[in-house]
Amino acid sequence: MTSTHAESGAPRGRRDRRLLPRLAAAAAVVALALPLAACAGTASAEPAPPAPPQHQPGGHALTASDVDSWLDGALGSALQTTGIPGASVSVVADGQLLTARGYGLADTGTEGDPARPVDPDDTLFRVGSVSKVVSATAVMRLVEDGRLDLDADVQQYLDFDLDTPKGAVTLRHLLTHTSGFEEVIAGLIGTPGSEVSLRDAVSAAPPEQVFAPGTTPAYSNYGASLAGYVAERVRGEPFAELVQEEVFGPVGMTSSSFEQPLPADLDARLAKGYPDDSQPSWPTEVVNAAPAGAMTSSATDMARFMLAHLGDLPADQSPLTADTLAEMHRPALDADDLGTLAEGQRMDLAFFDDSTPGLPAFGHDGDTQVFHTAMRMFPEQDAGIFVTLNGNGRDPMDSSELRTTLLEGFADRYLRDDEGASAGGTGAAAEAGPDAETVAATSPGSASSGDASAAAALAGTYISSRSPFSNPGALLALSGQTTVVPRSDGTVAVTPKPLGTTTGVYEQVGANAWREVGGDAVLATRTDGDDDDATVSAISWGASFTLLRAPVWGTASLVLPTVALSVVVLLVSLVAWPAVAVAGAGRRRRGELPATAPADAAARRGRRTLLLSRLGQLATVVALVGWALVAVQALSFVDVPAVSLRVLQVLQVVGVLAVVPAVLATWQAVRDRCGALVVTGRVLVVLALVALAWFALAYRLISPSVSY
Repeated sequence: MTSTHAESGAPRGRRDRRLLPRLAAAAAVVALALPLAACAGTASAEPAPPAPPQHQPGGHALTASDVDSWLDGALGSALQTTGIPGASVSVVADGQLLTARGYGLADTGTEGDPARPVDPDDTLFRVGSVSKVVSATAVMRLVEDGRLDLDADVQQYLDFDLDTPKGAVTLRHLLTHTSGFEEVIAGLIGTPGSEVSLRDAVSAAPPEQVFAPGTTPAYSNYGASLAGYVAERVRGEPFAELVQEEVFGPVGMTSSSFEQPLPADLDARLAKGYPDDSQPSWPTEVVNAAPAGAMTSSATDMARFMLAHLGDLPADQSPLTADTLAEMHRPALDADDLGTLAEGQRMDLAFFDDSTPGLPAFGHDGDTQVFHTAMRMFPEQDAGIFVTLNGNGRDPMDSSELRTTLLEGFADRYLRDDEGASAGGTGAAAEAGPDAETVAATSPGSASSGDASAAAALAGTYISSRSPFSNPGALLALSGQTTVVPRSDGTVAVTPKPLGTTTGVYEQVGANAWREVGGDAVLATRTDGDDDDATVSAISWGASFTLLRAPVWGTASLVLPTVALSVVVLLVSLVAWPAVAVAGAGRRRRGELPATAPADAAARRGRRTLLLSRLGQLATVVALVGWALVAVQALSFVDVPAVSLRVLQVLQVVGVLAVVPAVLATWQAVRDRCGALVVTGRVLVVLALVALAWFALAYRLISPSVSY
């Protein structure tokens, strides 16, 4: 699943914004405005007893009444402003459920059903990639029992051959997104009836391993699913049943499931997912990478999960021992694997380390196409917050910005002191990497090294490690590239900044670490070789993502104009073909040109050569249009049949082979002295076909695999 640490997820997830608002739906939303106000702050049926205000560094006591008031203000109007239909929130503190709130609608009523308000106990949401930390908890139960080894080659647990040419993969790699696998998009999200077994999902078309394990963070739904399948194999029962027995049951999560389709009693409680509150709901999404994103849960169930990981449940209800919980909550890889990338954020076991200066934290985000979720836990304050939404909103960034506002607002209001540090200290700082204490102690915006040479080493264009590389999905590397530009004061401008659409400015805070000016986001860099003047080859961010320096030939600013210009040349050539023929025939009818004499063998060969060139040009243009449509569908998680991709590959091969007749046709024009205009046109066609042939080969449009 996509993740905003990501993706998406996105997951590279792109939301379909083409649906026009329907007047009937809009009228229904207006008609429901008053009921919405009434249910905007639906509370849990079992509110926690008042707790002593043990946390007050941000000027507010962390009590149920204060949190309820804050949430009502933060979410009450935000849903109507953004067009997100509903939300559910739970907060835990000091070992108990502090509060759980429901806002807006689980069903807008726009499709004829009665409108249904969100209830934090009863309403279920799809939590996307938050599923990964629950899956990992089940995996760690088997590690704790000695049935799985975190650092053993997972091949010993599998019943199919996993091709790992870059090195053996372990569960530690899978749980930290460092197994080295390229991104997989096809088949990730489907519609009811498209379910496949977990074994088929991980074994039918495994992605290619493109990085050495442990070295390059690259967010991987496949890796999380493979870890779940390993657990399924060792336990000898379906993964959904395994999680039920090892996590949901002991913790008391009675409204949670990985089943697809959901059991009828749970399905009746599931919120519908919407692009926004004026549009119809989407069909229930099927996540075939089930351990990575298929979980359904409620806000109060997720509160129980947070309490479990904060160590607040009795031993007989906790899925893991205190030692195993501690192992899951600290960085799982060090500089021996990651090199200097370890100076930035690192993955815990399945959890993101979301610590900011003075405030240790861990959690995970999750996104499907229409559900968006975030969870954060603050161990030194024994507190946590979970929020989930059932719509994208009217703007592509609405759901992300709303979650960020809630998470940061919670930390600022209740957990940070006036100087931006937490009351609990910086105990996690020592775990964050070789220079972590220096980085953590440096207040945002306070670094002033201004090393111009260090900034210059970062300059360039970068692509995401979370990309397909060995198949036509490599085309996606041309979207979302990141540019880094050094500034005169020694800082660098990053466009777009991670998880944003604007430019971020970063200053150096360590030998290989940069922090956003005025923020907490940290980048870590790695160079090739030991040369002090070497340029940066990789930049990690968000613990599970890496920006890889793009080769000069792979920058979108060069590739896309070249492709566009080449296509224009071919289109002009193709349009001129019938136009010249029609004009010539007309002039012959009017007697302006002599009637065509019978062609000799050489002339016939020349015409056939020119015809083959033009057919190749046509095939190339059609193929490129097809690939563009495939890219749009892939970004929307719409699967394209393999046969369609093979047809496009055949057309692309015809276009590549057309270079030969195009060169011969150009030579014939020179030999026959057809004039400068004709010769120039044919030379341009040759150059265009060569450029597009290179493009097809470089971006794997012609490759044995079409499993993107």
